[in-house]
Amino acid sequence: MRRNESFFILIYLSCSFALILFLISFIFHILGYWVNGGGDVIELIKSNVTYYLKMAGVGFVSGFLLWFFKIR
Repeated sequence: MRRNESFFILIYLSCSFALILFLISFIFHILGYWVNGGGDVIELIKSNVTYYLKMAGVGFVSGFLLWFFKIR
């Protein structure tokens, strides 16, 4: 198990950062729109799916960089 432990840390860091950045960007974007009196939230989500996926991609890359430079 010791040999594959680094691979599991890579997967965990990358996926967890991608998930948390996706959720943070999604939730705060929706809440900001709602607080400012936005009407159709579903249309906002549909029009910004690529934005949320880009943020998840940034999270995946940052998780990889943390693993690569052994920041734990």
